[in-house]
Amino acid sequence: MKSSIATVLTLLLLAVQGKAFTSRLQPRIVGGRNAIPGQFPYAVSLRYNNVHICGGSIISANYILTAAHCVTTEIDGEVFDTASRWLSIRAGSLHVGTGGVVVPVSEHTKFPSYFGNLGDIAVVRLAQSLNFTEQIRPINLAQAEPPNFVSIASAGWGRLSEDGPRPEILQYTSMISLSHNVCNILNPLVDESFLCLLPSRRNTNGVCNGDSGGPAVYNDRLVGVANYISESCGAPHPDVFANVAHYANWIRENSDLENADVASSNSENVNSENSSTENGNSEV
Repeated sequence: MKSSIATVLTLLLLAVQGKAFTSRLQPRIVGGRNAIPGQFPYAVSLRYNNVHICGGSIISANYILTAAHCVTTEIDGEVFDTASRWLSIRAGSLHVGTGGVVVPVSEHTKFPSYFGNLGDIAVVRLAQSLNFTEQIRPINLAQAEPPNFVSIASAGWGRLSEDGPRPEILQYTSMISLSHNVCNILNPLVDESFLCLLPSRRNTNGVCNGDSGGPAVYNDRLVGVANYISESCGAPHPDVFANVAHYANWIRENSDLENADVASSNSENVNSENSSTENGNSEV
């Protein structure tokens, strides 16, 4: 297994030497499989005018973690915040367009030094608290980086191929974590604030478009937030995620995690009977 990984990394270095990671994610998991109910209860669809734009992860009854570029617009090098009134999330459904609950966004906070690919992480406050169920659960933040060369799960509703259709059902795939040394060789701009994940199979798989902001998970902890890709979607090159452990203190300071009870929520929280949905039930 180690020799196989070494061979993959050697080929990888030869293939991408001198190339920078520049492609911005938009929505999709390439080469993934359909998720099953309850498999990713923390995964949400972040929506603009009720259209899916990015993924996100429930970190408390009131807060979602996503990528900063999902809640901002960059024009001529200047970053503008997206008005919260246009944003909402769908939680508790495997289906991107139906079921679960739809909750408006109250406000969002991006990392203070966010620019370009750096500091690409944001917390989103919901206008109503989520009611936790088997299909809607928070995920704990990683306090340390995952080990090198372990399997990491990633999930999202992004395109199924570079220019292909978008899935109706949440997709997931497995990727392999790379060391910072390897990341830094591939791109000097990738520092300890990033995680690099390599497709784990010979066939095409990985993240891309609208998978932005979505989760990377190891041992049931959130280790990464999808940021950007190198080369094309699903190519045999590392995908780049924000390193959650690096930002954990900032995330806690800008959310209610210090005081949140992740095991329960109060009776005023949103549920499938009192929230905005297309069909009025908690379909997954």
